[in-house]
Amino acid sequence: MMLAPDPRFERIDAMEGREFEAAVAELLEILGYEDVEKTSYFDNGADVLAVKDGVRVAVQVKRWSNPVGVDAVRQLIDGIKRYACDRGLLVTNSYLTEEATRSVEAWDIEVWDRAKLADYAEGEPASVDLGVCTHCGRPVSPGVTRWCLSHPGRYGGFVYCPAHQRLASRTPS
Repeated sequence: MMLAPDPRFERIDAMEGREFEAAVAELLEILGYEDVEKTSYFDNGADVLAVKDGVRVAVQVKRWSNPVGVDAVRQLIDGIKRYACDRGLLVTNSYLTEEATRSVEAWDIEVWDRAKLADYAEGEPASVDLGVCTHCGRPVSPGVTRWCLSHPGRYGGFVYCPAHQRLASRTPS
């Protein structure tokens, strides 16, 4: 389903975590989810709860600058059970690590990553400047670009200079 561009979603990387959660809740309502409610600040595995076609969904929202790891999936699994939901949805402005990807597949959890959110915001996949470091903006060599892109589980489709590669898979924003 393609929606008209929504300027709020064009700036997801500039949003704070709670603001991103609110935007995701609004998006769920636009997409026809009912009974959309944000959970308390300490979410216990789900940031938003919603119902679509009679199915209760726990939604875990992660606004991170690095790939989302398996711990977020484990939190969501806890949230599905804690809030008596039928399904889980993980929404992130980033991508998932390889381990997290395997986990969501095993648990049949739907994922809306950066590319999926771009469908709602702009109608096109998000683009990343492959010639500069995602963290500091400095130019990188073609070899560094190839290295980062050949390790999507660690770098999530982003490119990092050698100085920031070590931090790339460890620090959520």
